[in-house]
Amino acid sequence: MTMRIGVALGRYATQITSALSQRIGIDAETVSPEVDAQEYDFFIAVDDEPVPHGKEVRRYITDRRVQATQWTVVATRCLLTAAVERGNQTPTSVPLPVDSPKMLQPPPSGVALLGGRDQTPLRDTFDSAGIEMLEIDDPRVGIVVDPSVAESRLEPLRKAMSQEKVIVAMSSNMTAADTIRNNSNGYLVSQLLQLRPAIDELMTNDNERHRLGFEARKSVAAANWQRVIRALLLDGRTGSPYLEEFSPRSARKRWKERLGHAHRWENARYSNNQLALPDEHVDLSRLGQLRKMNIERTLSSGDL
Repeated sequence: MTMRIGVALGRYATQITSALSQRIGIDAETVSPEVDAQEYDFFIAVDDEPVPHGKEVRRYITDRRVQATQWTVVATRCLLTAAVERGNQTPTSVPLPVDSPKMLQPPPSGVALLGGRDQTPLRDTFDSAGIEMLEIDDPRVGIVVDPSVAESRLEPLRKAMSQEKVIVAMSSNMTAADTIRNNSNGYLVSQLLQLRPAIDELMTNDNERHRLGFEARKSVAAANWQRVIRALLLDGRTGSPYLEEFSPRSARKRWKERLGHAHRWENARYSNNQLALPDEHVDLSRLGQLRKMNIERTLSSGDL
C-alpha cells in the first residue's frame, strides 16, 4: 500500500521530497497549507513551516527558537532536551545536511564575522587591530569567527564548514560546541579575549588552517537527507546515533593526498575496543565486529 506524504513548502522542500521519492511505497509531494489534509497520511515540515490542519505532522527542528509543538527529529544534540520539554519523549538527533561545493584549493587566510551587522562593535575592534573583516561569502575568506556566547544559527555554521572555512567559536555556544571538535575541525575558545590569538594562528599557519578546513568539510559531508527522512519515518528510534566518527574511503584517500601526515589520529592504536592516543580515546564497543576489523586494518595502513 502506498503512503501519501505531504511536504511543507520551505527552504528544504526539494531535498526532502527527493529523498522521500527514493523510498519504496511512498508518494510524496510539496503541499500548501490550504490543501485537503485527508488526502495524506501525514506531513513533514522543517521548523515552523505551515502545513494543513487535521493530520499528524513530523518536524525536523534546526533552531531552538522554533514555536511549533511537534519536535520529531532535531538537527543538533543540544536540542534533544528542548524536544523532550515539547512532549517528545524519544527524540532523535540527526545532523543538518548542507551542500558541499567542489573545492579547488585549500581555504585562504581572510577573516569573516558571523552575525553581520549585529557584531559591529566586535568588527570595529578587529579592524582597529589590523584584521580586516570581510563578508562571509567573499572568496578570500577561509576563517569565520562566531562570537555568540550562548547559541547561534546552525545552518550558516555548517555551510561555512562545508566550504572548508575554519570556525572559531565560543565553547559556551551550544550550537558550535555540538558541531565543532576543538583542534580537530575548528577552534573553541572559552573567552572572547582568546579569539584574537586563535585568528592570528590561523592567518599565519597555513598547514593548521588547511588541516582544520579539511576536517571541517569532512565532518559535515556525511550528513544527508536520507538519514533525516529515515528518522522522521520510523517509529521507535531514540537517542543520538553515532554518526560521522570515521571518514568514508574517498575522504581518507583525499586526506592522505593532502594532509595525511598531520592527522591527529594517525598514530592512534586500536586495542580492547578502544581507539587511543596518549591523552584521548574513543570507545568503539558499540560497533559491530566487521567495522572494528576495518578500523584496525585502516590504522595499520596509516590512511586514517
